[in-house]
Amino acid sequence: MHQPPLPATSDADHAQQSLTSLQVIRGYRDFRLIWAGNFAAQSVQWLQMLTVGWLVLHLTEGNALLTGTVVGIRTLPVLLIGPWAGVLADRMDRRKLVMVSQSVMAVIAALFAVMVLSTDLDSDPMSGPLRWWHPFIYMALAGIAHAIIQPVRQAMVVNTVPRHGLTSALALNGMVYPTTRILAPAVGGVLIATLGFKWNFFLEAMAYLGIVLSLLPARLPYRGGNSGRHASALTSLVDGVRYVWRDKTIVQLIALAFIPNFIFQPVTFLLPVFTSDVLGRQADAGGMLAAGIGVGGVCAAVIIAVLGFVLRKGAISFAGLIGGCVFVVLFSQSQWLMISFALLAGMGFCQYVFRVSNGILVQSIVTDDMRGRVTSLYQLEHGLAPLGTLIISSMVHLWNPADAVTAVGAVALGGAVLMALAFRSARRLE
Repeated sequence: MHQPPLPATSDADHAQQSLTSLQVIRGYRDFRLIWAGNFAAQSVQWLQMLTVGWLVLHLTEGNALLTGTVVGIRTLPVLLIGPWAGVLADRMDRRKLVMVSQSVMAVIAALFAVMVLSTDLDSDPMSGPLRWWHPFIYMALAGIAHAIIQPVRQAMVVNTVPRHGLTSALALNGMVYPTTRILAPAVGGVLIATLGFKWNFFLEAMAYLGIVLSLLPARLPYRGGNSGRHASALTSLVDGVRYVWRDKTIVQLIALAFIPNFIFQPVTFLLPVFTSDVLGRQADAGGMLAAGIGVGGVCAAVIIAVLGFVLRKGAISFAGLIGGCVFVVLFSQSQWLMISFALLAGMGFCQYVFRVSNGILVQSIVTDDMRGRVTSLYQLEHGLAPLGTLIISSMVHLWNPADAVTAVGAVALGGAVLMALAFRSARRLE
């Protein structure tokens, strides 16, 4: 297929070297548009999780189990829908698939915002249509949309640059995660503290519309041909599973990704409980702690953007995973706000390093006709976040936040060390 010319370079050999982050940003308009849409989508995710967590904490009068579970349920549909979303990503127009799903979510977010706005949360008892189980339905619907577009968004980034720009493009896209983690929780926490829960959901609906608008002029010039359009969806799914299973390196990289979403994400979901019960602070401090994870991620992103991967990506991936588990254990024992902030920043640093290095390795191995299916299988680990959240929330409910997080963090650390010793082929990847 015809591909657009590369940005101006000094000679042909130089053009085939890995593109820098600046060259990718300046030279590929479609990447910039996709990146902007991903930035808005990730911002919505953090704003949504923070706001819904504090909303349920308020509606249930401090129930830790329900507060942790309502946020975790957002990732549950990944287990059921995610693999089929990967099939769609390889058979359909990826850009239009995202636009349709985000348009639907804009309508749902606006309707939920009206429901929250119509409820007097400060009266005793509360009056209005909102009940504690409504946020669960809302998060389940958001999870369905998330499950559909998550593998598609990752695949679209790869489709906007040539192969020798892949590392820089994925690293830049990875910066979205920590950057929005700083901005969205901080803004959301301030809004909750000043205006209450009611307006964040309107901002969410507007962000979904912004994603759709950013994708209107975008194109995917480096996409390969659609795969398996004449085969059944089930056959396409089976082909994707076989493709992964036959490549043991991809299997190992996928296995590694289960630990962050079983441990790191649930810790984030339970920040409202930890902030309130352990630190004795309110939503503004909770937003600050959530932003701390983003601060660490941005620091890691800057280092990678400037220096690149000075070591093998496989070794760096394991280092990030083990380091993140260590910071989780240390954070669980902190009772001071600024120390907790620093430890969460350390976790965010390690989490970013792991996600970017591991994600780049997977995307570098897979062919584009299988990219959607492999990415969806790689992201199945997101579906474990509700299970991890449920386990940790139950331990918090019966025990206490500090000791519960310590226990699961120690188990995750042991698992990460064992994987580092066992997965030699993944560890040696360049």
